[in-house]
Amino acid sequence: MESASQQGTRFCVSCGRAISWDSNVCPYCGHDYRVQMMAPQPQISEGMKIVFYVLSFLIWIAGLIIGLIYYTKGDPESKHVGKMSLIFMVLGIVFWGVVGVVIAIVLMASV
Repeated sequence: MESASQQGTRFCVSCGRAISWDSNVCPYCGHDYRVQMMAPQPQISEGMKIVFYVLSFLIWIAGLIIGLIYYTKGDPESKHVGKMSLIFMVLGIVFWGVVGVVIAIVLMASV
């Protein structure tokens, strides 16, 4: 006995009956095999990206939260925004740490 794929047929995943390999809809149960187009993901505006990056640089916990939320999303643009937010968070920590050390040195030298 030949399998369904060798005869040019396949089995419907819904009702289990043999249907034509190129059928878009099962004639028995109506299961639709056409790929449903996903709604396009809303793009993150350039202005919002700048706000996220500035917040990440100035408020580190916000950068961590924004970074983790967007990095775990599936689309590449969100992953990029999440990664950049995390990078700006680290840069902010380093920058403000250096600024703090310089201020401390200046204040100690003036005493």
